[in-house]
Amino acid sequence: MVKTATELAKKESSPLTFQYTPEQVELVKRTVCKGATNDELALFLHTAKRTGLDPLTKQLFAVKRKSKDGIQTMAIQTGIDGYRLIAARTGEHAGTDDVVYDSDTALNPTWAKVTVYRLVQGTRVPFAATARWKEYYPKPPNDFMWNKMPYLMLGKVAEALALRKAFPAELSSLYTNEEMDQAGATTEARVVEKPKPTTEEDKIQMILRAADAETRVEELEKLYSKLETSDKYSEAAKKEFLPFIMARITTLRQGSKTTPGASTAKMSDADRRKLPATNPDALPPDDFLLP
Repeated sequence: MVKTATELAKKESSPLTFQYTPEQVELVKRTVCKGATNDELALFLHTAKRTGLDPLTKQLFAVKRKSKDGIQTMAIQTGIDGYRLIAARTGEHAGTDDVVYDSDTALNPTWAKVTVYRLVQGTRVPFAATARWKEYYPKPPNDFMWNKMPYLMLGKVAEALALRKAFPAELSSLYTNEEMDQAGATTEARVVEKPKPTTEEDKIQMILRAADAETRVEELEKLYSKLETSDKYSEAAKKEFLPFIMARITTLRQGSKTTPGASTAKMSDADRRKLPATNPDALPPDDFLLP
């Protein structure tokens, strides 16, 4: 017999779900667990009970994705603050070191390492974990924050890995949003909203970074042609990115080594470090560049 959300609410006797009314559980199913089956809802409520995170205050998320064979599966996610809260509540979290990066001057780090400490039988024991850019950098449209704040995002992943290593019982089967960005697009049930580049300055920065990373002259020429005739940008904006794109084309035609970031004709190292990172293998799609 299939149980309704109301029946599930009555059955759950944890401190968390006990204080929820059947109406609130229905609200969870309509919003935080939108599109979830009753079994998935029961699993979600169990995870909320086990972790002590409150889905109604967005400490816990249910995210649905389609697998390669088209089957929808639900993942239960939280933010890095949720991980920190769970670890702190154990009374055994004994500190976290600052993130260590392989470089703090590159456009994005290659790796990030974090060490978390836990009290084990009275001894402060370190648990270190390393996250690598190539393994966690997501594809569009999940890459905006990774492009805007590459060090922060990879650092969050490294901290999550270290926390889960230190507190496996408390954090098993629960992943952070930053870890799961690389998992790809979600279905309409997704509740984790990602910011989009809405200002012209954001879009200019992304165009500059994309052009700086591109190594194919023909692709840069297409980009230049589209942006030159586009009515999506002001003339002031075009004066910022069109000369740089043309300089990049000229550099490549002259036979310079085509490595990401090789062109410095119009942009200093200091300025380029301010730009968000992007996939060095290809330019962003047209619908991103020309919103």
